[in-house]
Amino acid sequence: MRIRLLTAADMPFALELCGQNRWNQLAADWQRQLDLEPAGCFLAEADGQSAGVACYCTFGAVAWINLVLVDRARRGQGIGAALLRHVVQALDERGIASIRLDATPLGQPVYARLGFTGEFTLVRFTGVLPAAGRVVADIEPLSLADLPYVFRLDEAVTGTRRENLLRHLFEADPARMRKFAPSARLEGFCLARPGANAWQIGPVQGSPQAGRRLLLDAAHQFAGQRVYLDVPIDNAAAVAVAQSLGLTEERRFLRMGRGRRCVEKLEVFWAAFGPEKG
Repeated sequence: MRIRLLTAADMPFALELCGQNRWNQLAADWQRQLDLEPAGCFLAEADGQSAGVACYCTFGAVAWINLVLVDRARRGQGIGAALLRHVVQALDERGIASIRLDATPLGQPVYARLGFTGEFTLVRFTGVLPAAGRVVADIEPLSLADLPYVFRLDEAVTGTRRENLLRHLFEADPARMRKFAPSARLEGFCLARPGANAWQIGPVQGSPQAGRRLLLDAAHQFAGQRVYLDVPIDNAAAVAVAQSLGLTEERRFLRMGRGRRCVEKLEVFWAAFGPEKG
């Protein structure tokens, strides 16, 4: 087995792996990863054939491990573990202080052996939103001029500087991005992107009033469509809104970290970007 950099030419294989696992990523998601961190995307080859992938994305002193997938026919051969060790070693060599990821129950023991510890649980809510979503007052489209305020709020909530990711999301589909800014002061924002199985709603961050209004506005925007909403289980208000919209729990992720601890402000953290970037 050998591990090399993953390139755009490997995207069909990466999408095939997503399909095998019913993951939500589209070609645009893989292209975003390549755009943000081209040197952080890896492919494992076994017997000369593509066998698995793993990536990382850095945000200053914080890195996210993501998109770890092994071909169904190659599972149980240590390929996933080898890819993870390769990614962690690459980040250690770069001196990254904090390495993070969202783990499924199946992956948690593997990550624990590499020194990752659990921090908090996220619940993925899913379902088709009611067709009669109502208009929510005081929610407006996000503009380019709002981005510096979005960056500051996101860093205050997550402890991570994700300007490159948030800008990339906004530029991909600005019409879908929303804000709550009474008195011309940004109190919250909601971003969203399409997926192979559902619209992923998030990140959503803001005050209690902002978070609730933004989630209800998302229900109006995406009425009649299937969505994913990854909510910290400790944000009871966010869980209650998701349930009130008729969404049900599909799975759980354990946010895990290695190295310096990042501490999110869960009371103003309403929905995650998704397992790829936290």
